[in-house]
Amino acid sequence: MKTFIRLTLAITALTLLPTAARAEEKSPSLRLIELMEFTKTAKLAAASTIAPMVQQLKTAGVPDEAIKEISAAADRFFAKTFDNPDFIGEIAKVYENTFSKEEMEELIVFYNTPVGRKSLQAMPQIMQEGARVGQKYAAQNQAEFQAEVNAIMAKYKKGEPAPAAE
Repeated sequence: MKTFIRLTLAITALTLLPTAARAEEKSPSLRLIELMEFTKTAKLAAASTIAPMVQQLKTAGVPDEAIKEISAAADRFFAKTFDNPDFIGEIAKVYENTFSKEEMEELIVFYNTPVGRKSLQAMPQIMQEGARVGQKYAAQNQAEFQAEVNAIMAKYKKGEPAPAAE
């Protein structure tokens, strides 16, 4: 009986060992991306970028059913984009090019603290609110910018030569 128990424990340990080793093999960048729920945050940020378009469609009288279908199509698009393993791999490379392995380990430690977890949970809302504030202030200058672009385009449509480089 003791031999059977020892054998069972040995087999259990051997089957768990590769799983534990694989978890250890995960790079700091991938662990950081997972901890940050990067894809979830990216999807929320992307969804906030189409919110003004959806509002314009509603204002234009597009039926609610069409709005729901468009929103669902956008959700599918964002999922295909941000859940793509190649996307995740490239984002991991961005982190690896930006932070050293040690710095990523420090970020992982930080994001596992209470304030780190709070910052991760708050980030999507902060990004959404930041985008709203940015749009508000951009709208204040949009007419002036559009007039400037229109003047530049009109100037070149008339066949005027490009200004000399200084």
